[in-house]
Amino acid sequence: MNNPLNHMAPSRPYGARSRTLGALSALVAGFALVASAERAAAQYFESESLTINNSSKTVDVVADTHYSNGSGNILRATVVGDSVTFLVPNVAAGTYEVSVGMKRANSRGQFQLSASRADQNTYTNIGPVVDEYVTDGTNAEADFMAVNVGQWSPGTTNDKLFKLTVTGKNSASSQYWLSIDYIVLTPNSVYSVASSSIPAPTGSGVMVFEVMNGTGGAYANNQIYWGILGQNPANNNAWSYLDVNGNVQPISAALNNAAGHLTKNGVNYANIYSTISQKQWISLPKLSAARMYISVGSPCYITTYDTGFAGPNIDNPTDPNYNVYFDFVEFTLDSGGYHGNTTRVDMFGFPVQHRLVAAGFDQAVGEYEWKTRSGLFSSFQSQVPSQFTSLATVQAPYRIVAPIHGSFAAGQPNANYFAGYSSISTHDILLGVGGAADPNTCAAINRHVFTQAQSTWGNIYGYYLTAPANYYSWFWHRHAINELAYGFCYDDVNQQAAYFSQPSPKGLIIRVGW
Repeated sequence: MNNPLNHMAPSRPYGARSRTLGALSALVAGFALVASAERAAAQYFESESLTINNSSKTVDVVADTHYSNGSGNILRATVVGDSVTFLVPNVAAGTYEVSVGMKRANSRGQFQLSASRADQNTYTNIGPVVDEYVTDGTNAEADFMAVNVGQWSPGTTNDKLFKLTVTGKNSASSQYWLSIDYIVLTPNSVYSVASSSIPAPTGSGVMVFEVMNGTGGAYANNQIYWGILGQNPANNNAWSYLDVNGNVQPISAALNNAAGHLTKNGVNYANIYSTISQKQWISLPKLSAARMYISVGSPCYITTYDTGFAGPNIDNPTDPNYNVYFDFVEFTLDSGGYHGNTTRVDMFGFPVQHRLVAAGFDQAVGEYEWKTRSGLFSSFQSQVPSQFTSLATVQAPYRIVAPIHGSFAAGQPNANYFAGYSSISTHDILLGVGGAADPNTCAAINRHVFTQAQSTWGNIYGYYLTAPANYYSWFWHRHAINELAYGFCYDDVNQQAAYFSQPSPKGLIIRVGW
């Protein structure tokens, strides 16, 4: 369970079961996965606007409002080896994360992506084989997604060729067809750090972490702050913070007035923060129930006590962090490994990517890297039903809040939003308490599958199809890598959360977007 922000110690957000990649469905008319305003400092190419350099079979332009620009390409492949090649103009030398948008279906094949200089026709594979097949293939919202295919590092600036070659198909697929909606090249990706370059931890560290600047120049490295608070198992689980040298230091009430303390509005606060300009890699020792608070332009203002701390309270307009741009990551690092996640249970502050490198494991979760903060604010208001739009304005420009922190709270216009669908109160449903304390019940109501046969609750293609449903959560899934997000407290049910658990962690890379 991922609990909401509280006013003292952070929650324990980690379940015991493993999480795997999944997909979500939804039903919001006119949805476009990539609106132009959302794109960050990335090169974005609509497939239907690119020149087709070569194709072995017919390529049709297919109209659909759910494609990012209203239409996309379908390669009508019939056999393994069929391919389509797009000419992508003027790609600069550098290192990119390459993503491909597509419409999945039960008639789709598998492809290998490769790239070449346009004047050489010598191809290098990018990433593993991608499978576009999906068992359902009838729900428009669920079928459209993007896949982060892999890293690519062209050494020259010129036109490039991107080739999708059919390598096979799922045995249940009716065709070998491929869908191509768009191609995105993202520089300064969370994947731009070579796993081989991650250093070994020092001192009592078990692994290392780095916070990356992905703000595209909006903030300098000395304006991006991080601070970690957690329980130290080496000191009777005492509440502690991590300093820039990877040392765990106990917190106390006295820390608020210690040398170098922070001050805001005449009140002193503990200075537990470092900036990413101070050090690239930090050793991370074992900590439990930990939070990494990340902020831009200003540190967060946190009061520490001998037995805990008072973190940001976004329900209190006088809280010193109310007008601070911040976000956070939750984790536990123990003898069983690293267990952690990004979270949207309470709010969205800015795009965050969370990459974990471990033995035999290298994956990332979080918002798509090419999404901008301003674009996500705009898309939220245009894509969610009217009851949810104010969540992006009530605390703007600092954050988009979860329903319980906005118009769905007690006494607010949508306080009875789920009435008639369940006898459980909207308050309890959104917080996972009372009648909704059972994880499966809470998840089923938020996803609007509660009145269906319980045997169908695991069908991700049935989620969020009809109101009332938690469309705040739906939105973050639709804009997340592999559609994994922690959109409400029990979003880990059926492995839909942006969560990792690995026994032999090596490095954690957190990318701050803007």
